[in-house]
Amino acid sequence: MAATGEMLGALNEVNGQEKPDDIGMGEWIWGALQGDFNAERSNGQIGFDMVVSLIPIVDTICDFRDLCANIRQYRKDPDNKITLFFIATTVIGFFSEIGTVVKSALRLVWIYLKPLIKHADDFTNISKLVAATNRACDAALPKITDYLQHSRVAQWATRGKLPDIFKFVSKTIREAAAKVDGALLKKLLDEKFEELKNLLLKIKPFVPVSIVTKIDGLLEFINAKRVAITDAVQTFAHPIRTVLKVIAKRLDDHAWRVQTYRTNRGWISPISESGSAKLINAKPPKWVRKLHGNMKYPPLVMGSKKINALMAAHPNHPKLNAGQISTFSRKGGALRGDMIVGPAKFIRVLDPSNEAAGIFWISEADFKAIKNRDEWRSKWGIKPEWNQNGWFIEYEVRVGESLPVWRGPTASQKLEGTNFYLEAGAEQFVFFPGSRDEMVNALPRIDRESGMPMTEAGGNIDRRIEFVDVTGEVVPTKLRSKITDDHISGPFETGWGATDYTKEESQRILLTVPSSPKI
Repeated sequence: MAATGEMLGALNEVNGQEKPDDIGMGEWIWGALQGDFNAERSNGQIGFDMVVSLIPIVDTICDFRDLCANIRQYRKDPDNKITLFFIATTVIGFFSEIGTVVKSALRLVWIYLKPLIKHADDFTNISKLVAATNRACDAALPKITDYLQHSRVAQWATRGKLPDIFKFVSKTIREAAAKVDGALLKKLLDEKFEELKNLLLKIKPFVPVSIVTKIDGLLEFINAKRVAITDAVQTFAHPIRTVLKVIAKRLDDHAWRVQTYRTNRGWISPISESGSAKLINAKPPKWVRKLHGNMKYPPLVMGSKKINALMAAHPNHPKLNAGQISTFSRKGGALRGDMIVGPAKFIRVLDPSNEAAGIFWISEADFKAIKNRDEWRSKWGIKPEWNQNGWFIEYEVRVGESLPVWRGPTASQKLEGTNFYLEAGAEQFVFFPGSRDEMVNALPRIDRESGMPMTEAGGNIDRRIEFVDVTGEVVPTKLRSKITDDHISGPFETGWGATDYTKEESQRILLTVPSSPKI
Protein backbone atom coordinates (compact mmCIF):
# COMPACT_ATOMS: atom_id res chain seq x y z
CA MET A 1 0.00 0.00 0.00
CA ALA A 2 2.97 2.30 -0.37
CA ALA A 3 2.26 5.51 -2.28
CA THR A 4 4.34 8.20 -3.90
CA GLY A 5 4.31 11.72 -2.50
CA GLU A 6 2.32 12.85 -5.54
CA MET A 7 -0.31 10.19 -4.98
CA LEU A 8 -0.57 11.00 -1.29
CA GLY A 9 -0.98 14.68 -2.08
CA ALA A 10 -3.75 13.84 -4.52
CA LEU A 11 -5.50 11.63 -1.99
CA ASN A 12 -5.28 14.46 0.50
CA GLU A 13 -7.22 16.50 -2.03
CA VAL A 14 -9.84 13.74 -2.19
CA ASN A 15 -10.73 14.23 1.44
CA GLY A 16 -10.09 17.97 1.38
CA GLN A 17 -7.38 17.76 4.04
CA GLU A 18 -3.94 16.30 4.69
CA LYS A 19 -3.66 12.70 5.88
CA PRO A 20 -3.02 12.62 9.63
CA ASP A 21 0.00 10.56 10.67
CA ASP A 22 -2.15 8.24 12.78
CA ILE A 23 -4.34 7.16 9.85
CA GLY A 24 -3.12 4.41 7.55
CA MET A 25 -3.18 4.50 3.79
CA GLY A 26 -5.95 1.90 3.58
CA GLU A 27 -8.19 3.96 5.84
CA TRP A 28 -7.28 7.07 3.87
CA ILE A 29 -8.28 5.39 0.58
CA TRP A 30 -11.55 4.30 2.20
CA GLY A 31 -12.17 7.93 3.09
CA ALA A 32 -11.45 8.91 -0.48
CA LEU A 33 -14.03 6.42 -1.70
CA GLN A 34 -16.64 7.98 0.57
CA GLY A 35 -16.31 11.46 -1.01
CA ASP A 36 -19.35 13.01 -2.65
CA PHE A 37 -20.20 15.63 -5.24
CA ASN A 38 -20.01 19.26 -4.18
CA ALA A 39 -21.13 22.02 -6.56
CA GLU A 40 -19.51 24.77 -4.52
CA ARG A 41 -15.92 23.67 -4.66
CA SER A 42 -12.94 25.88 -3.97
CA ASN A 43 -10.21 26.23 -6.56
CA GLY A 44 -8.18 23.70 -4.57
CA GLN A 45 -11.01 21.19 -4.64
CA ILE A 46 -11.49 21.75 -8.36
CA GLY A 47 -7.81 20.82 -8.60
CA PHE A 48 -8.63 17.38 -7.29
CA ASP A 49 -11.53 16.52 -9.54
CA MET A 50 -9.60 17.67 -12.55
CA VAL A 51 -5.87 18.22 -12.34
CA VAL A 52 -4.90 15.51 -9.84
CA SER A 53 -7.10 13.06 -11.72
CA LEU A 54 -4.41 13.17 -14.42
CA ILE A 55 -2.50 10.84 -12.08
CA PRO A 56 -3.70 7.40 -13.28
CA ILE A 57 -4.17 5.72 -9.88
CA VAL A 58 -6.00 8.75 -8.51
CA ASP A 59 -8.21 8.88 -11.57
CA THR A 60 -9.23 5.30 -10.76
CA ILE A 61 -10.09 6.30 -7.19
CA CYS A 62 -12.07 9.21 -8.64
CA ASP A 63 -14.15 6.72 -10.64
CA PHE A 64 -14.72 4.57 -7.57
CA ARG A 65 -15.61 7.59 -5.44
CA ASP A 66 -18.29 8.67 -7.91
CA LEU A 67 -19.67 5.14 -8.08
CA CYS A 68 -19.68 4.76 -4.28
CA ALA A 69 -21.48 8.08 -3.84
CA ASN A 70 -24.29 6.89 -6.10
CA ILE A 71 -24.39 3.44 -4.49
CA ARG A 72 -24.92 5.08 -1.09
CA GLN A 73 -27.88 6.97 -2.54
CA TYR A 74 -29.23 3.77 -4.08
CA ARG A 75 -29.00 1.92 -0.74
CA LYS A 76 -31.17 4.62 0.85
CA ASP A 77 -33.83 4.40 -1.88
CA PRO A 78 -33.53 1.42 -4.26
CA ASP A 79 -36.70 2.47 -6.14
CA ASN A 80 -35.32 5.88 -7.06
CA LYS A 81 -34.77 5.93 -10.83
CA ILE A 82 -32.91 9.23 -10.58
CA THR A 83 -30.09 7.52 -8.68
CA LEU A 84 -29.95 4.78 -11.30
CA PHE A 85 -29.74 7.45 -14.00
CA PHE A 86 -26.72 9.03 -12.31
CA ILE A 87 -25.10 5.63 -11.87
CA ALA A 88 -25.46 5.35 -15.65
CA THR A 89 -23.77 8.75 -16.12
CA THR A 90 -20.90 7.51 -13.93
CA VAL A 91 -20.39 4.63 -16.35
CA ILE A 92 -19.34 7.11 -19.06
CA GLY A 93 -16.18 7.69 -17.03
CA PHE A 94 -15.31 4.03 -17.58
CA PHE A 95 -14.95 4.45 -21.35
CA SER A 96 -11.24 3.84 -21.89
CA GLU A 97 -11.06 6.14 -24.92
CA ILE A 98 -12.44 9.13 -23.04
CA GLY A 99 -9.32 9.68 -20.95
CA THR A 100 -8.90 11.57 -17.72
CA VAL A 101 -8.99 15.11 -19.12
CA VAL A 102 -12.35 14.66 -20.83
CA LYS A 103 -13.69 12.63 -17.91
CA SER A 104 -12.85 15.44 -15.50
CA ALA A 105 -14.74 17.97 -17.62
CA LEU A 106 -17.76 15.65 -17.65
CA ARG A 107 -17.61 15.24 -13.88
CA LEU A 108 -18.21 18.95 -13.47
CA VAL A 109 -21.30 18.81 -15.68
CA TRP A 110 -22.67 15.89 -13.63
CA ILE A 111 -22.15 17.99 -10.47
CA TYR A 112 -24.38 20.75 -11.82
CA LEU A 113 -26.87 18.46 -13.54
CA LYS A 114 -27.61 16.44 -10.41
CA PRO A 115 -29.60 19.15 -8.56
CA LEU A 116 -31.63 19.85 -11.71
CA ILE A 117 -32.91 16.28 -12.05
CA LYS A 118 -35.58 16.05 -9.36
CA HIS A 119 -38.13 13.73 -10.96
CA ALA A 120 -37.90 10.77 -13.34
CA ASP A 121 -39.72 12.89 -15.91
CA ASP A 122 -36.74 15.26 -15.93
CA PHE A 123 -34.66 12.69 -17.82
CA THR A 124 -37.30 10.55 -19.53
CA ASN A 125 -38.73 13.71 -21.11
CA ILE A 126 -36.02 14.62 -23.62
CA SER A 127 -37.11 18.24 -23.86
CA LYS A 128 -36.68 18.69 -20.10
CA LEU A 129 -33.40 16.78 -20.14
CA VAL A 130 -31.94 18.96 -22.91
CA ALA A 131 -32.98 22.13 -21.05
CA ALA A 132 -31.45 20.87 -17.78
CA THR A 133 -28.22 19.85 -19.52
CA ASN A 134 -27.91 23.28 -21.11
CA ARG A 135 -28.32 24.90 -17.68
CA ALA A 136 -25.75 22.55 -16.17
CA CYS A 137 -23.30 23.37 -18.96
CA ASP A 138 -23.78 27.10 -18.36
CA ALA A 139 -23.00 26.63 -14.66
CA ALA A 140 -20.05 24.30 -15.23
CA LEU A 141 -18.39 26.19 -18.09
CA PRO A 142 -16.39 28.68 -15.96
CA LYS A 143 -14.86 25.85 -13.93
CA ILE A 144 -14.28 23.70 -16.99
CA THR A 145 -12.47 26.69 -18.50
CA ASP A 146 -10.33 27.05 -15.36
CA TYR A 147 -9.42 23.40 -15.61
CA LEU A 148 -8.60 23.33 -19.32
CA GLN A 149 -6.43 26.42 -18.89
CA HIS A 150 -4.51 24.91 -15.95
CA SER A 151 -0.79 24.66 -16.60
CA ARG A 152 -0.69 20.88 -16.18
CA VAL A 153 -3.53 20.34 -18.65
CA ALA A 154 -1.97 22.87 -21.03
CA GLN A 155 1.32 20.95 -20.91
CA TRP A 156 -0.55 17.72 -21.61
CA ALA A 157 -2.33 19.34 -24.59
CA THR A 158 0.97 20.70 -25.91
CA ARG A 159 2.58 17.26 -25.74
CA GLY A 160 -0.41 15.85 -27.59
CA LYS A 161 -0.22 18.64 -30.20
CA LEU A 162 -3.82 19.64 -29.60
CA PRO A 163 -4.41 23.14 -31.06
CA ASP A 164 -7.75 23.62 -29.28
CA ILE A 165 -8.40 21.68 -26.09
CA PHE A 166 -12.12 22.59 -26.05
CA LYS A 167 -12.63 21.13 -29.52
CA PHE A 168 -10.71 18.02 -28.53
CA VAL A 169 -12.86 17.49 -25.43
CA SER A 170 -16.03 18.17 -27.42
CA LYS A 171 -15.08 15.78 -30.22
CA THR A 172 -14.18 13.01 -27.76
CA ILE A 173 -17.50 13.36 -25.94
CA ARG A 174 -19.41 13.31 -29.24
CA GLU A 175 -17.61 10.14 -30.32
CA ALA A 176 -18.40 8.54 -26.97
CA ALA A 177 -22.08 9.43 -27.38
CA ALA A 178 -22.17 7.55 -30.67
CA LYS A 179 -20.97 4.37 -28.92
CA VAL A 180 -23.39 4.39 -26.02
CA ASP A 181 -25.85 1.52 -25.95
CA GLY A 182 -27.50 -0.49 -23.19
CA ALA A 183 -25.27 -3.52 -23.52
CA LEU A 184 -22.09 -1.46 -23.25
CA LEU A 185 -23.36 0.42 -20.18
CA LYS A 186 -24.12 -2.88 -18.47
CA LYS A 187 -20.78 -4.44 -19.40
CA LEU A 188 -18.68 -1.49 -18.21
CA LEU A 189 -20.57 -1.13 -14.93
CA ASP A 190 -20.23 -4.83 -14.23
CA GLU A 191 -16.47 -4.61 -14.83
CA LYS A 192 -16.15 -1.57 -12.54
CA PHE A 193 -18.10 -3.33 -9.79
CA GLU A 194 -15.56 -6.18 -10.00
CA GLU A 195 -12.65 -3.72 -9.79
CA LEU A 196 -14.26 -1.98 -6.81
CA LYS A 197 -14.68 -5.30 -5.03
CA ASN A 198 -11.01 -6.13 -5.61
CA LEU A 199 -9.90 -2.74 -4.27
CA LEU A 200 -12.06 -3.10 -1.16
CA LEU A 201 -10.64 -6.55 -0.50
CA LYS A 202 -7.09 -5.20 -0.85
CA ILE A 203 -7.54 -2.43 1.69
CA LYS A 204 -9.39 -4.57 4.27
CA PRO A 205 -6.16 -5.76 5.96
CA PHE A 206 -5.04 -2.18 6.44
CA VAL A 207 -8.12 -0.61 8.04
CA PRO A 208 -9.61 -0.70 11.54
CA VAL A 209 -12.23 -3.28 12.45
CA SER A 210 -14.98 -0.66 12.36
CA ILE A 211 -14.21 0.05 8.72
CA VAL A 212 -13.91 -3.66 7.88
CA THR A 213 -17.52 -3.99 8.98
CA LYS A 214 -18.55 -1.17 6.65
CA ILE A 215 -16.58 -2.67 3.76
CA ASP A 216 -18.21 -6.05 4.32
CA GLY A 217 -21.61 -4.38 4.31
CA LEU A 218 -20.85 -2.62 1.03
CA LEU A 219 -19.53 -5.82 -0.55
CA GLU A 220 -22.63 -7.71 0.55
CA PHE A 221 -24.86 -5.03 -0.93
CA ILE A 222 -22.96 -5.02 -4.24
CA ASN A 223 -23.24 -8.81 -4.49
CA ALA A 224 -26.97 -8.69 -3.80
CA LYS A 225 -27.86 -5.80 -6.10
CA ARG A 226 -25.21 -6.00 -8.81
CA VAL A 227 -27.41 -7.71 -11.41
CA ALA A 228 -30.40 -5.46 -10.71
CA ILE A 229 -28.30 -2.30 -11.05
CA THR A 230 -26.44 -3.37 -14.21
CA ASP A 231 -29.71 -4.45 -15.81
CA ALA A 232 -31.34 -1.14 -14.93
CA VAL A 233 -28.63 1.09 -16.42
CA GLN A 234 -29.26 -0.40 -19.85
CA THR A 235 -32.55 1.51 -20.04
CA PHE A 236 -30.79 4.88 -19.85
CA ALA A 237 -28.81 4.63 -23.07
CA HIS A 238 -30.93 7.14 -25.02
CA PRO A 239 -30.99 9.89 -22.36
CA ILE A 240 -27.24 9.42 -21.74
CA ARG A 241 -26.55 9.80 -25.47
CA THR A 242 -28.67 12.94 -25.51
CA VAL A 243 -26.84 14.48 -22.55
CA LEU A 244 -23.44 13.75 -24.09
CA LYS A 245 -24.42 15.23 -27.45
CA VAL A 246 -25.70 18.39 -25.79
CA ILE A 247 -22.51 18.77 -23.72
CA ALA A 248 -20.33 18.19 -26.78
CA LYS A 249 -22.26 20.79 -28.78
CA ARG A 250 -22.06 23.40 -26.00
CA LEU A 251 -18.29 22.97 -25.65
CA ASP A 252 -17.79 23.01 -29.42
CA ASP A 253 -19.86 26.18 -29.76
CA HIS A 254 -17.82 27.78 -26.98
CA ALA A 255 -14.59 26.98 -28.82
CA TRP A 256 -15.87 28.53 -32.06
CA ARG A 257 -17.15 31.62 -30.27
CA VAL A 258 -13.81 32.19 -28.54
CA GLN A 259 -11.96 31.78 -31.84
CA THR A 260 -14.32 34.19 -33.57
CA TYR A 261 -13.96 36.86 -30.87
CA ARG A 262 -10.19 36.49 -31.03
CA THR A 263 -10.04 37.08 -34.78
CA ASN A 264 -12.90 39.61 -35.10
CA ARG A 265 -12.29 42.27 -32.51
CA GLY A 266 -15.34 44.20 -31.36
CA TRP A 267 -17.92 41.80 -32.75
CA ILE A 268 -20.33 40.52 -30.10
CA SER A 269 -22.83 38.28 -31.86
CA PRO A 270 -25.57 38.33 -34.45
CA ILE A 271 -28.78 39.95 -33.23
CA SER A 272 -32.16 38.26 -33.36
CA GLU A 273 -35.10 39.81 -35.18
CA SER A 274 -37.04 40.04 -31.91
CA GLY A 275 -34.06 41.49 -30.04
CA SER A 276 -33.54 44.11 -32.72
CA ALA A 277 -37.23 45.01 -32.63
CA LYS A 278 -37.11 45.53 -28.84
CA LEU A 279 -34.25 48.00 -29.15
CA ILE A 280 -35.71 49.85 -32.14
CA ASN A 281 -39.08 50.22 -30.40
CA ALA A 282 -37.44 51.39 -27.18
CA LYS A 283 -35.16 53.94 -28.82
CA PRO A 284 -35.49 54.34 -32.60
CA PRO A 285 -32.04 54.77 -34.17
CA LYS A 286 -31.17 57.32 -36.86
CA TRP A 287 -31.31 54.77 -39.65
CA VAL A 288 -35.04 53.92 -39.38
CA ARG A 289 -38.06 55.74 -40.77
CA LYS A 290 -41.55 55.86 -39.26
CA LEU A 291 -43.99 53.85 -41.34
CA HIS A 292 -46.92 55.97 -42.55
CA GLY A 293 -48.77 54.16 -45.31
CA ASN A 294 -46.50 52.87 -48.09
CA MET A 295 -42.73 52.58 -47.86
CA LYS A 296 -40.73 54.97 -50.05
CA TYR A 297 -39.19 52.27 -52.26
CA PRO A 298 -41.70 49.40 -52.46
CA PRO A 299 -40.38 46.02 -53.63
CA LEU A 300 -40.52 44.91 -57.24
CA VAL A 301 -43.04 42.11 -57.73
CA MET A 302 -42.80 39.87 -60.80
CA GLY A 303 -44.88 36.90 -61.80
CA SER A 304 -43.31 33.75 -63.19
CA LYS A 305 -44.02 34.73 -66.82
CA LYS A 306 -42.21 38.05 -66.48
CA ILE A 307 -39.32 36.39 -64.64
CA ASN A 308 -38.97 33.80 -67.40
CA ALA A 309 -39.06 36.54 -70.04
CA LEU A 310 -36.39 38.54 -68.17
CA MET A 311 -34.13 35.49 -67.91
CA ALA A 312 -34.64 34.65 -71.60
CA ALA A 313 -33.63 38.19 -72.55
CA HIS A 314 -30.40 37.84 -70.52
CA PRO A 315 -29.34 34.19 -70.91
CA ASN A 316 -25.82 34.77 -69.57
CA HIS A 317 -26.93 36.52 -66.39
CA PRO A 318 -27.53 34.91 -62.98
CA LYS A 319 -30.90 33.20 -62.58
CA LEU A 320 -33.12 35.16 -60.19
CA ASN A 321 -36.15 34.01 -58.23
CA ALA A 322 -39.08 36.10 -57.02
CA GLY A 323 -37.52 36.64 -53.59
CA GLN A 324 -34.27 37.98 -55.01
CA ILE A 325 -36.14 40.20 -57.44
CA SER A 326 -38.16 41.67 -54.55
CA THR A 327 -34.93 43.08 -53.03
CA PHE A 328 -35.06 45.60 -55.91
CA SER A 329 -37.59 48.43 -55.88
CA ARG A 330 -40.08 49.24 -58.62
CA LYS A 331 -39.37 52.91 -58.01
CA GLY A 332 -36.24 55.02 -58.31
CA GLY A 333 -35.02 53.31 -61.45
CA ALA A 334 -35.34 49.86 -62.95
CA LEU A 335 -33.90 46.40 -62.49
CA ARG A 336 -31.68 45.87 -65.50
CA GLY A 337 -29.00 43.56 -66.71
CA ASP A 338 -25.53 44.91 -67.32
CA MET A 339 -22.10 43.62 -68.29
CA ILE A 340 -19.22 44.99 -66.21
CA VAL A 341 -15.90 45.04 -68.05
CA GLY A 342 -12.72 45.03 -65.95
CA PRO A 343 -10.97 46.60 -64.28
CA ALA A 344 -13.69 47.19 -61.66
CA LYS A 345 -14.33 46.46 -58.00
CA PHE A 346 -17.43 45.70 -55.98
CA ILE A 347 -17.76 45.83 -52.20
CA ARG A 348 -19.68 43.66 -49.77
CA VAL A 349 -20.04 44.66 -46.10
CA LEU A 350 -20.24 41.74 -43.70
CA ASP A 351 -19.64 40.30 -40.25
CA PRO A 352 -18.26 36.84 -39.30
CA SER A 353 -21.65 35.21 -39.83
CA ASN A 354 -22.00 36.35 -43.46
CA GLU A 355 -20.67 34.47 -46.43
CA ALA A 356 -18.22 36.60 -48.39
CA ALA A 357 -19.32 34.98 -51.63
CA GLY A 358 -22.84 36.32 -51.30
CA ILE A 359 -24.90 37.81 -54.11
CA PHE A 360 -25.53 41.42 -53.00
CA TRP A 361 -22.84 44.04 -53.70
CA ILE A 362 -22.16 47.79 -53.77
CA SER A 363 -20.06 49.65 -56.31
CA GLU A 364 -16.63 50.75 -55.12
CA ALA A 365 -17.53 54.41 -55.72
CA ASP A 366 -20.70 54.19 -53.63
CA PHE A 367 -18.87 52.41 -50.81
CA LYS A 368 -16.16 55.07 -50.64
CA ALA A 369 -18.86 57.73 -50.37
CA ILE A 370 -20.50 56.10 -47.31
CA LYS A 371 -19.78 58.10 -44.17
CA ASN A 372 -20.87 55.64 -41.48
CA ARG A 373 -22.81 52.52 -40.59
CA ASP A 374 -26.10 54.43 -40.24
CA GLU A 375 -25.90 55.60 -43.85
CA TRP A 376 -25.04 52.14 -45.13
CA ARG A 377 -27.86 50.48 -43.23
CA SER A 378 -30.43 53.10 -44.23
CA LYS A 379 -29.55 53.54 -47.93
CA TRP A 380 -29.20 49.84 -48.74
CA GLY A 381 -31.93 48.54 -46.41
CA ILE A 382 -29.74 46.17 -44.40
CA LYS A 383 -31.61 44.77 -41.40
CA PRO A 384 -29.55 44.30 -38.21
CA GLU A 385 -30.48 40.62 -38.00
CA TRP A 386 -29.01 40.12 -41.47
CA ASN A 387 -25.65 41.72 -40.83
CA GLN A 388 -23.95 43.40 -37.87
CA ASN A 389 -21.21 44.74 -40.22
CA GLY A 390 -17.67 45.77 -39.22
CA TRP A 391 -15.73 44.46 -42.22
CA PHE A 392 -15.82 44.56 -46.00
CA ILE A 393 -14.42 42.50 -48.85
CA GLU A 394 -13.59 43.45 -52.42
CA TYR A 395 -14.53 41.53 -55.55
CA GLU A 396 -12.18 42.42 -58.41
CA VAL A 397 -13.17 42.18 -62.04
CA ARG A 398 -9.73 42.03 -63.63
CA VAL A 399 -8.54 43.54 -66.88
CA GLY A 400 -9.86 41.44 -69.77
CA GLU A 401 -12.68 39.95 -67.65
CA SER A 402 -16.37 40.73 -67.88
CA LEU A 403 -19.05 40.11 -65.26
CA PRO A 404 -22.81 39.87 -65.97
CA VAL A 405 -24.76 41.59 -63.19
CA TRP A 406 -28.23 42.77 -62.26
CA ARG A 407 -28.40 46.31 -60.96
CA GLY A 408 -31.05 48.66 -59.67
CA PRO A 409 -32.43 50.47 -56.61
CA THR A 410 -32.81 48.52 -53.38
CA ALA A 411 -36.28 48.03 -51.95
CA SER A 412 -37.32 49.45 -48.57
CA GLN A 413 -37.43 46.87 -45.80
CA LYS A 414 -40.14 46.62 -43.15
CA LEU A 415 -38.65 45.98 -39.70
CA GLU A 416 -40.80 43.21 -38.27
CA GLY A 417 -42.21 43.76 -34.80
CA THR A 418 -41.98 47.55 -35.18
CA ASN A 419 -43.73 50.40 -36.93
CA PHE A 420 -40.50 51.40 -38.66
CA TYR A 421 -38.75 50.58 -41.92
CA LEU A 422 -35.42 51.04 -43.70
CA GLU A 423 -35.78 53.52 -46.54
CA ALA A 424 -33.13 52.07 -48.94
CA GLY A 425 -33.18 53.21 -52.59
CA ALA A 426 -29.42 53.11 -53.27
CA GLU A 427 -28.15 50.99 -56.14
CA GLN A 428 -27.23 47.37 -55.55
CA PHE A 429 -25.56 44.82 -57.82
CA VAL A 430 -26.44 41.14 -57.84
CA PHE A 431 -24.07 38.49 -59.17
CA PHE A 432 -22.90 35.08 -58.04
CA PRO A 433 -19.18 34.68 -57.26
CA GLY A 434 -17.60 31.61 -58.78
CA SER A 435 -16.66 29.85 -55.54
CA ARG A 436 -18.59 29.53 -52.28
CA ASP A 437 -16.94 30.10 -48.91
CA GLU A 438 -15.97 27.31 -46.56
CA MET A 439 -18.15 27.54 -43.47
CA VAL A 440 -17.25 26.36 -39.97
CA ASN A 441 -17.85 22.62 -39.60
CA ALA A 442 -19.33 22.80 -36.10
CA LEU A 443 -21.03 19.88 -34.38
CA PRO A 444 -24.73 19.42 -35.22
CA ARG A 445 -27.32 21.30 -33.21
CA ILE A 446 -29.44 19.01 -31.05
CA ASP A 447 -33.20 18.96 -31.38
CA ARG A 448 -34.73 19.81 -28.00
CA GLU A 449 -37.64 17.43 -28.49
CA SER A 450 -35.96 14.30 -29.85
CA GLY A 451 -32.33 14.66 -28.78
CA MET A 452 -31.29 13.95 -32.38
CA PRO A 453 -29.19 16.13 -34.72
CA MET A 454 -31.20 18.89 -36.38
CA THR A 455 -31.42 19.37 -40.13
CA GLU A 456 -31.91 22.50 -42.23
CA ALA A 457 -34.75 23.06 -44.70
CA GLY A 458 -32.70 21.47 -47.49
CA GLY A 459 -32.03 18.34 -45.44
CA ASN A 460 -28.42 19.18 -44.56
CA ILE A 461 -27.17 18.88 -40.99
CA ASP A 462 -27.72 22.12 -39.05
CA ARG A 463 -24.23 23.14 -37.94
CA ARG A 464 -25.00 26.63 -36.72
CA ILE A 465 -23.33 27.94 -33.57
CA GLU A 466 -25.59 29.34 -30.87
CA PHE A 467 -24.85 32.88 -29.68
CA VAL A 468 -26.67 35.00 -27.14
CA ASP A 469 -27.34 38.48 -28.54
CA VAL A 470 -27.14 41.81 -26.70
CA THR A 471 -30.76 41.47 -25.55
CA GLY A 472 -30.34 37.93 -24.21
CA GLU A 473 -31.99 36.13 -27.13
CA VAL A 474 -30.42 32.92 -28.47
CA VAL A 475 -29.32 33.33 -32.10
CA PRO A 476 -28.08 30.30 -34.09
CA THR A 477 -25.76 31.29 -36.92
CA LYS A 478 -23.24 29.91 -39.34
CA LEU A 479 -19.69 31.22 -39.19
CA ARG A 480 -17.43 31.85 -42.15
CA SER A 481 -14.23 29.81 -42.08
CA LYS A 482 -12.42 30.56 -45.34
CA ILE A 483 -12.95 32.68 -48.45
CA THR A 484 -12.15 30.53 -51.47
CA ASP A 485 -12.93 32.76 -54.49
CA ASP A 486 -9.64 34.20 -55.77
CA HIS A 487 -11.45 37.32 -57.01
CA ILE A 488 -12.26 38.26 -53.41
CA SER A 489 -9.79 39.96 -51.08
CA GLY A 490 -10.23 40.87 -47.42
CA PRO A 491 -11.92 41.14 -44.99
CA PHE A 492 -10.85 44.69 -44.11
CA GLU A 493 -12.23 46.76 -41.24
CA THR A 494 -14.82 49.37 -42.19
CA GLY A 495 -13.93 51.62 -39.27
CA TRP A 496 -17.64 51.86 -38.35
CA GLY A 497 -17.43 49.46 -35.42
CA ALA A 498 -18.71 45.91 -35.42
CA THR A 499 -22.14 46.20 -33.81
CA ASP A 500 -25.12 48.53 -33.57
CA TYR A 501 -25.35 48.16 -29.80
CA THR A 502 -23.00 47.03 -27.06
CA LYS A 503 -24.45 44.87 -24.29
CA GLU A 504 -24.27 47.80 -21.91
CA GLU A 505 -26.07 50.11 -24.35
CA SER A 506 -28.82 47.60 -25.02
CA GLN A 507 -29.40 46.97 -21.31
CA ARG A 508 -29.57 50.70 -20.63
CA ILE A 509 -32.05 51.24 -23.48
CA LEU A 510 -34.32 48.39 -22.43
CA LEU A 511 -34.26 49.40 -18.76
CA THR A 512 -34.85 53.12 -19.16
CA VAL A 513 -37.09 53.52 -22.22
CA PRO A 514 -40.56 52.00 -22.76
CA SER A 515 -40.21 49.10 -25.17
CA SER A 516 -43.67 49.18 -26.77
CA PRO A 517 -43.93 51.02 -30.09
CA LYS A 518 -46.22 54.02 -30.41
CA ILE A 519 -48.31 53.27 -33.46
